[in-house]
Amino acid sequence: MHVRRALALTVIAPLVLAGCSDGDPEAEPTPKMPETSSSSPTPTESETVEAESAEDFIRRWAATEAKMENTGETAEYRQLSADCEACVDLADLVEKWYAAGGFIEWDGWRVLEIKESSSRSSDFMVRVRSSPTRYKESARGPVKTFDGGPGAHRLVLRREGASWVVTHKSEVSQ
Repeated sequence: MHVRRALALTVIAPLVLAGCSDGDPEAEPTPKMPETSSSSPTPTESETVEAESAEDFIRRWAATEAKMENTGETAEYRQLSADCEACVDLADLVEKWYAAGGFIEWDGWRVLEIKESSSRSSDFMVRVRSSPTRYKESARGPVKTFDGGPGAHRLVLRREGASWVVTHKSEVSQ
């Protein structure tokens, strides 16, 4: 896949629990909750997880794509992009470039509009303005660039629990 096309397809407060004391020497101290490695609390069985809207998911997914490209860390993006061939190809390319000593510098997409397809409720047209990109395919390769600008992408989503995953991504004409 041509590098420009591959990159053009890209789109992108922990809680501390502690006991408190009212100052009464007779009162038993409130035990501290154990710290966990999770940065956000997990819901208990009695709590209901609020479903993420498709629009909120698309914005989060786009930010994750930009983060992936800028760090070379693909795991989170891959989780959000199950069964999406173009997404897997992009993640593979990012891993390859970073493994070879390359990099990508991209500020991501500014999402201008998200429009649900009239024919399928899980099919979305996303108009964006992409930031310019600088990248190197390897440590010894030249720095390459391409301009950002307007773009449009088709995203097909699948509901997964309270959120979504991308199953298809393609660039479309505006």
